Amino acid sequence: MPERRKRPAARRTRAPGPMRILFLDVDGTLTDGRITMGDAGEARHFFVRDGLALQWARDLGLLPVVISGRASKGADERMADLRIEYYGGVHDKVTVGERVRAREGAEWKECAMVGDDLPDVPILKRVGWPIAVADARPEVRRVARTVTAAPGGRGAVREVVELLLKHNGVWGRVLERYEAK
Repeated sequence: MPERRKRPAARRTRAPGPMRILFLDVDGTLTDGRITMGDAGEARHFFVRDGLALQWARDLGLLPVVISGRASKGADERMADLRIEYYGGVHDKVTVGERVRAREGAEWKECAMVGDDLPDVPILKRVGWPIAVADARPEVRRVARTVTAAPGGRGAVREVVELLLKHNGVWGRVLERYEAK
């Protein structure tokens, strides 16, 4: 019987001050990174709990902004359904991040980013709280201050949103909505 590798525990360190903007990648972060191609086009799978968490973030003052290097009708439709700001087909995520940051009057140290692959590194190096999903490339995990326990597309974003809302002191408001204290 082959030996099973244990998943390493999540690595976390806190950022100073409240987070105001949460930048996210799509493929490999909000999805598991697989793209299925067929006669009807392409398909991606989004984890429903990640979407719910992004709505909580938006409603509680943490602006989620999704930036993807690849344009996708599926991602566009999912973000529209969640009412989340989305930029697809972006080759320079830092430029988009800078525009959003400036528009919101936020400093880079008030921003977090969740990523999984090399195109995410430039923006991860600028934000105050760089976060990698558990199955991110080693180069991305090295840049990250926090590494999730969950892999991309399987609850990593939910984990991050809960962490950031707790950090910002508003997680109790989510629990109150569902009387889950």
